[in-house]
Amino acid sequence: MIQFFRKIRQEYFTQNRFGKYFVYAIGEILLVVIGILIAVAINNRNEQKKLDAQLETYRTSLTEELGQDIVNLNKSKDDLLRKRESIFNYVDYYNTKNPEANVLLQKMEVINWSKSAFYTNTYTIEDLITTGNLSLFPKQEKQAILKLKNIQERYFTYETQTIENSALYDLELKKNIDLLFFKGYSAKQHPTVLKWKDDLDSKQFRTLNNTFAESLTLYDFQEDLYIRLIEDTQLLLELIKQH
Repeated sequence: MIQFFRKIRQEYFTQNRFGKYFVYAIGEILLVVIGILIAVAINNRNEQKKLDAQLETYRTSLTEELGQDIVNLNKSKDDLLRKRESIFNYVDYYNTKNPEANVLLQKMEVINWSKSAFYTNTYTIEDLITTGNLSLFPKQEKQAILKLKNIQERYFTYETQTIENSALYDLELKKNIDLLFFKGYSAKQHPTVLKWKDDLDSKQFRTLNNTFAESLTLYDFQEDLYIRLIEDTQLLLELIKQH
């Protein structure tokens, strides 16, 4: 097509028909410009398709990760309830009028006062932030993602600190008992802590009760944390699924 215009333009030029020569010259320029604009539009459309496909991939990953977080958070919350119930079973008997030390110790043996933190599966959020690809998302989704990320970082820091504080009481208990005897590895008990299990007024029982109290404080905090995380994770998940 360009060669066709060029041939006509050459004919008008050699025939000194300058008016028509300029018309065809301008037409040739416009044709080139239109071709460039079409090429740019096609390229932009292809690039947008790539970005849309990348966004869809991120949404798919986030949907899977957020869904797994909700499942794990609910499991963690249920686990906390079981731990609290086992401690309160001990506490309820401890609060009776004349609790027996051997019964308390039996109830203590079935208590699980282990501590664990929740770890999110939303690795895609970290990738979006570090790569700058969060800009692919519409404003509402972007804000919801950043909000959840902020809550995760803030509360996970508090959770770790609370677990560390609670662990100090576990350490204090270990310092005041014979762990070999306490865990059943030895039938011999160190004389400095001999028969503390028979004395509800002993330092060891007080330390044990303090350990349970700190564990309950931690579990209360974690339960509130997990409920909040479940709500915000569910909101983000529903928002992403709308697209």
